[in-house]
Amino acid sequence: MSKVSKIVAALCALLLLVAGIWSLAPRPAATPDLQIAESLQEAADAAQAGKVSALMDLISDDFKSGMMNKSRMQLLLARARNGGRGMKYDVKVMPPKILPSAEGDPNQRVVFTSASVLGDGDETLWGGNQLTLVMRKETRRRSLFFIEPHWRVISIANLPPLPGEGE
Repeated sequence: MSKVSKIVAALCALLLLVAGIWSLAPRPAATPDLQIAESLQEAADAAQAGKVSALMDLISDDFKSGMMNKSRMQLLLARARNGGRGMKYDVKVMPPKILPSAEGDPNQRVVFTSASVLGDGDETLWGGNQLTLVMRKETRRRSLFFIEPHWRVISIANLPPLPGEGE
């Protein structure tokens, strides 16, 4: 290998190292309202793609809403996804209205939004009404090494029945 080739290879390796460190470095935290909106949008994107495990990232392990808990919700959503294979649908989430927690906890918020699953011809397959969510600031891993804040749902006051729940 010539001297010029070694220098170019070293510069490329240095640039790759700098780019890797920069992409993995922690980012400054956004406001809680922005983080909540991002969490809801990530869940909508996951639902649109049919990725139940990514959708469940929005739900806290402590989730409880009536008789529904996280594992039951995941089971019902996976069953609905499997039963609707090949069906075209669209997922819509309205921008949230975010209020402080009634208990004054800075790591909790009450979130008002609406979520819908629409079929062909804009027929509503699920949801459409306002949802009242209680969300809590938790953490999740990013790039194996870094921890970032992530808002998750711990309760839904008015959760409509999920597909297959009445069976």
